[in-house]
Amino acid sequence: MTIPPLKLVMLASACAAVLAGPAATQGMNPGNPPVPREHAAAVETYGGLYTGPASAYVAEVGGRVAQAAGQGGRCGFHVVNSDVVNAFTSPPGCHVYITRGLLALLSSEDELAAVLGHEVGHVTANHAGKRQQRSTLTTLGALVLGAVTKSSDLAQLASGFGQLNVLSYSRAQELQSDQLAVRYLTGGGYSPYALADVITALQGQEQLKTRISGREEKTAPAWAQTHPLHGDRITRALQHARATGRPPTPERDAEYLARIDGLTFGDDPRQGFVEGRRFVHPDLGIAFEAPAGFTLTNGSRAVKMESAGGLQGIFSSAPLRGDLERYAYDALRSATGQTQVQVGQPERTRINGMEAVILPAQAAAQRGVVELTVAAYAAGPDTGYHFVTLAPAGGSRAFDPLIGSFRRLSREEARAARPRVIEVVSVRPGDTVRTLAARMAVEAAPEAHFRLLNGLAEGQEVRPGQRVKIVAYDRDEARSARRGD
Repeated sequence: MTIPPLKLVMLASACAAVLAGPAATQGMNPGNPPVPREHAAAVETYGGLYTGPASAYVAEVGGRVAQAAGQGGRCGFHVVNSDVVNAFTSPPGCHVYITRGLLALLSSEDELAAVLGHEVGHVTANHAGKRQQRSTLTTLGALVLGAVTKSSDLAQLASGFGQLNVLSYSRAQELQSDQLAVRYLTGGGYSPYALADVITALQGQEQLKTRISGREEKTAPAWAQTHPLHGDRITRALQHARATGRPPTPERDAEYLARIDGLTFGDDPRQGFVEGRRFVHPDLGIAFEAPAGFTLTNGSRAVKMESAGGLQGIFSSAPLRGDLERYAYDALRSATGQTQVQVGQPERTRINGMEAVILPAQAAAQRGVVELTVAAYAAGPDTGYHFVTLAPAGGSRAFDPLIGSFRRLSREEARAARPRVIEVVSVRPGDTVRTLAARMAVEAAPEAHFRLLNGLAEGQEVRPGQRVKIVAYDRDEARSARRGD
């Protein structure tokens, strides 16, 4: 069967509008250059801009760092609504993006200035002009299929919209930017030792992630992909700090903690929650569960799932206009672009009380044939949801439990799914790391998470009166509205 072409831009934009809800794209800060037009679509794929006190604070600190770098008034500093731990800059101009995931990890204004100074260092040293840019594909469907088929047509199609050029720097460029960051920290009145603290925290975050998963990740974390960490970076950062002649001093954490109090932690509630192998979206009233051995990654446009055996898939949504079978064909074309696929016979059925269409297909890959399956559901009168799965020949039945798990949430289940936030609390007499960690709303290793978020080494204890971060369920919906989430 021949499938007429469908513009990827149209379907992907529709998916984002339905699944993610209204994005926070406004909230510009006076004196902070806005996101350039060239970046606007790509910023949406990172969840849009995160607004509120934390965003304004980042712009304030960034302005001081830019002034110390001789870039006063020329750099824009933006928080993107993603729990991925990363910060990056992208041409044209000087625009620095930091994720709320990294904001949660940092512990002081000095550390925030170190991150922003490192990124500004890449700009002032013109590293962008010396490195080949790599395009970040803006649809998880393109990433999934492109990884299997190595389709240049697919990559070309996917990069035709919403493209953000993120640079991967060399070792020499990273070290130069570290040195510049220490210079900007000193010039801005910050602790030059903060950069070493940031790199230490990033390493700790990756070690914790590996510990929880029980295995080494196949792919490097986001910050390591854009800023490779080398074993001697902490040592060199400390050497640069000592060369300033300034002794180590307490970093200013009070203001920082006050500004990130209430910061969304983990998945944005407007984009649903990943809970182990389950995905729950209380606003849309839907849920599904991946088979054992799969991991889920929640994005602004889609949920990605993969297993150690190479099985992959995505879940997304789009407006349902007309026939569900037509919707399934459009979802397949959105994922495959111009890649040639052989489409099988669609099957109409009902799953958990909903009309559904199962559409099988095959595509030629470098290592043989891969099987694709689209499972489309009519969960409402005007909204469709779908999985697109990939498996080696003969392996697509492994996704049967996933396809059969998609269902509507009950009202009780929807009410029980609550967002999490960073909550700043004072240590009371008798509090210990263990007792405070017991209050952490995290799935695994609560004490390790608590130590990481608060920069506490193994064996180090808290003291009465100290202000610390914990992860808690958000009990104040009015506070969420005031944050601009």
